[in-house]
Amino acid sequence: MSNLTVICYLSSLLSYGMGFLQTLAIKDGVTEHVATFDTFHVSVATGYFVLAIFLAVIGSLFFYAKLSREQERTKIIKRSSKEELLSA
Repeated sequence: MSNLTVICYLSSLLSYGMGFLQTLAIKDGVTEHVATFDTFHVSVATGYFVLAIFLAVIGSLFFYAKLSREQERTKIIKRSSKEELLSA
């Protein structure tokens, strides 16, 4: 796996954790002070979850691109070695 993919996946986990912590803060705030339900905290938690999904998708795309390039290289190498054997 490339470094960029690992960074995207780890950032995705971090964003998910931050969203979960925001959700816990909202839950504690609602149970302790019913009137303090703040839409800002809901928006921040939702943003963290969306960022987590986005980073996971980007990391998967980088991983897919790397695998596609490696498969294409092996096809070219196999094709060229087969042509060398036929021409010899």
